[in-house]
Amino acid sequence: MNMQYRLERYLIHSVAVINNDDYDAKKPSHTGDSEVSIGIAEKKNDSTRRMVTLEIHVKPTKGREDCFFPYRIAIKGSAFFRFRTEYSKSETDHFLRLNGASILYGLLRGQVAQITAQGTHGQFLLPIFNFVEAEKKAGKAVAGKRTKTAKK
Repeated sequence: MNMQYRLERYLIHSVAVINNDDYDAKKPSHTGDSEVSIGIAEKKNDSTRRMVTLEIHVKPTKGREDCFFPYRIAIKGSAFFRFRTEYSKSETDHFLRLNGASILYGLLRGQVAQITAQGTHGQFLLPIFNFVEAEKKAGKAVAGKRTKTAKK
């Protein structure tokens, strides 16, 4: 599907980066659970404009707190897209759950990286997220996705 659209703007509603005082950089790998919630809204009286909202949480895996990432993260942001022509709601929703959410995730990921770059444990990149899986669940939160990163 080749849709003609543009990102008009994005904004951050809230961001929290909490230092993990028990983080041990000497461990060979670290883990945590990521949760991403996707919301889509249409502008009243203008079906060519849509908003995607993401809420992202990174927290310790229950029972594996000793191997947790260096920070707890919570960030919420929205991106505003405009389509050149009208498409069906199902087409734009599908597009936005995959492409729109991926675009916004990358923007929020960059903000978290910038904030944590000045943190106690250095820069942290949000784990990669599978939006195809999220799209299959049609906007429901995808919880319990375990992500590991190896020590560089």
